[in-house]
Amino acid sequence: MRLMHAKSFYFLLEDPPPSCGLPWLSGSPVRQTNRRTTDLHVHERGQIFVVESGVMAVMTQSSYWLIGPGQLLWLPPGFVHEARSHGAITGWSLYITAERYYSVSHKPFLIDCTRLLMAQLERLSQNTKEAVWQDSLTRLAESFWDEFLSIPHHSVSLPFPEDARLKRVAEALSATPADPRGQQEWADMAGMSLRSFIRHFTADTGMQFSAWRQRLRILNAQERLARRERVTDVAAAVGYESLGAFAAAFRKNTGYSPSAYAQRCRAGATDPM
Repeated sequence: MRLMHAKSFYFLLEDPPPSCGLPWLSGSPVRQTNRRTTDLHVHERGQIFVVESGVMAVMTQSSYWLIGPGQLLWLPPGFVHEARSHGAITGWSLYITAERYYSVSHKPFLIDCTRLLMAQLERLSQNTKEAVWQDSLTRLAESFWDEFLSIPHHSVSLPFPEDARLKRVAEALSATPADPRGQQEWADMAGMSLRSFIRHFTADTGMQFSAWRQRLRILNAQERLARRERVTDVAAAVGYESLGAFAAAFRKNTGYSPSAYAQRCRAGATDPM
């Protein structure tokens, strides 16, 4: 089922027809040169979206995910989401039928791809449109599935609150990450006392408000760096007056300096495992 159609982003919206020889897996390489977005939509199959170079942001109704180079996002079937890329992006998009996805989490998750998995993905995405699968390709697909299931998941999404009062705060900060207002002012916007705001925000999102706001800022910074904005401009845009403080927070959250992350988005990288 599709909620909208846009030819420019075909690979994210269309569930491909099943392969005659191996109906549980199909897909293709992703190659694009321009920034693109989609509206909310769903897939009838589970989707594995892998980024080789560039950055892809995926927003569900409850979370915000950012897929960087060498990372993979699993989206269960029927999961409403929208997506946006930032400049050039390369990767792969595979679709998995119910025959296999029953054994995978019913919630989205992110993993860091191994070199083996990336090589398998590249080979499979080039051959899933074949009318008949050879035994060697079938064995490759089974090996890929074993590797996919064995890699640890990451819980690095940004959860959004469900409470309508807290959602107003989250939406305001999402629109302007650099907004300098303090917790008391955000509590006033939510119509809560400060103590109640802090307690409810943590209970709703699983994160303290200060940690949530910092993660939002870093995710926004990652998107801006992927668009090749200058590090100094990005730091200011997400609310850091000090470049050193921004670099420290960015490294703490991503493991990279801002400049190294920007380079990684352009060049692509995989885990050395």
